[in-house]
Amino acid sequence: MLQMSQIENIRNLRQKGSTVAEIRKITNLDRKTIDKYLTRTDFSVAVDDMAFTPAKSILDPYKPTIDKLLESEREYFGKQHFTATRMHEYLAVELGHRELEHSYHLVRKYMKSYRNGLRRECDGPGSMKLVWHPGEAQCDFGEADFYEPDGALARRKYLVLSFPNSNRGIYEILPGENGECVCQGLLDFFLFMGYVPRVIVFDNATGISKRICNIVQQSELFTRFRLHYRFIARFTNVRSGWEKGCVENKVGVLRRNLLVPPLQISYPIQAFNKAILIPKSFAFRAEEPHYEKGIPGTELYKQDEEHMIPLPPTPFEVAHIETQKANKTGTVMIDTVHSYVLGPSHSSEDVLVAKGAWDLHLYTRDGRLIKSFPREYGPLPTQTYDIQAILSSLVHKPNAWPNSHVREAMPQGGFREYIDAGTDRTRRNAIYMLNECSDRFGFGNASIAANQLCRDGKIPKQEDIFALCNRMVSFPLQLSENATNVSLSMFDALLGKSGMRGAV
Repeated sequence: MLQMSQIENIRNLRQKGSTVAEIRKITNLDRKTIDKYLTRTDFSVAVDDMAFTPAKSILDPYKPTIDKLLESEREYFGKQHFTATRMHEYLAVELGHRELEHSYHLVRKYMKSYRNGLRRECDGPGSMKLVWHPGEAQCDFGEADFYEPDGALARRKYLVLSFPNSNRGIYEILPGENGECVCQGLLDFFLFMGYVPRVIVFDNATGISKRICNIVQQSELFTRFRLHYRFIARFTNVRSGWEKGCVENKVGVLRRNLLVPPLQISYPIQAFNKAILIPKSFAFRAEEPHYEKGIPGTELYKQDEEHMIPLPPTPFEVAHIETQKANKTGTVMIDTVHSYVLGPSHSSEDVLVAKGAWDLHLYTRDGRLIKSFPREYGPLPTQTYDIQAILSSLVHKPNAWPNSHVREAMPQGGFREYIDAGTDRTRRNAIYMLNECSDRFGFGNASIAANQLCRDGKIPKQEDIFALCNRMVSFPLQLSENATNVSLSMFDALLGKSGMRGAV
């Protein structure tokens, strides 16, 4: 079929008096084609004109063979499938069909058509256009690279909540994709917005539920959270991501626009979320017209607010609480690979573990707090220690000092060397002194102070360590080194001994 510009050119040449032979010479078209469009009176398009009828091909007798080969390759390794070149060679050379030697492009075109048909079958019946009402939201996780404070790149998860009615979205970084992280992220969003969406749509991989056949079982923590904030949770069908297409798209839009180049994060990440990520993402393109409705997102979001639920008077405490038994070393194992060491004083003790998104709190059975730790994530084993608890136990077992975690955590210095070289008695007394100072001022301050004052193998008095620790807490040690370089020699006589200045 000729293009309309060619047809118009033929008729214009005829109107100017050109003969069919002259038109043929100018356009280089067949005479019958020229006569066809000169005599045609109806130029409307009919379905038959656009319908595709496959023409006969030299490849037709061999298509069943190609179909069989392409069907069987589905059982092969994914990177070991037929290419068009290999299929053409196999047919023409190895199977001896020499008439196909110059039919490579036919083979390639047919293979592409066949595989496209398979993809359409795997994609199922297609997607359905859905209607989203004001106050309804969708939730999903994404991941992106961020710059750590030391300049290293780290891949982190972020939770996104989007509103299809207004096309607004909000996100924050979370340490994982479990139920505690989902509830904590939603809680932060609710507190920022001042409202709770009436309906939130999730997929089946957000850590808050599990699907058994066609039944979705929500976790206890998420059920409590949902009842507390009175919203309805809906879950998409299996392999039906289009049912929450707004948030799927929002995950990518926020990553491509707000996280390129990778964002520099600061610690604590919870404060970074509230100060930077949440307000910045919620304001992103808020004034732009909705892609379908043509109304600014801020105006449409007012409709969302009118249909959302007010916050309850008290916030929900996001924590999954369970009972664990510590082993003989006072270690509690969480998520099968992450161990938290409380020390021998809690050996074989039943403890309450409150697992939050960011922190882990361990309590005695009667509810007294033992220790709080940052929660660890990932498949690799980790060990987190309560140094103070181990140090307290070390007072009664001083011979364990050379292989203790306390020694490994203590910076190199005179006091550590003194304990290394000490007898049982001197070692016990030194560890007792360190424990007393650590219990009052913290292990870090006590270690630095003890090392600073321990010179020439002489152990300092406990009162001296207390005094230096107290000064370090109230006035940083690095600021006491006479940063102004003013000469203080005139005051040496008041000290009695010139070497005493700066000792404490």
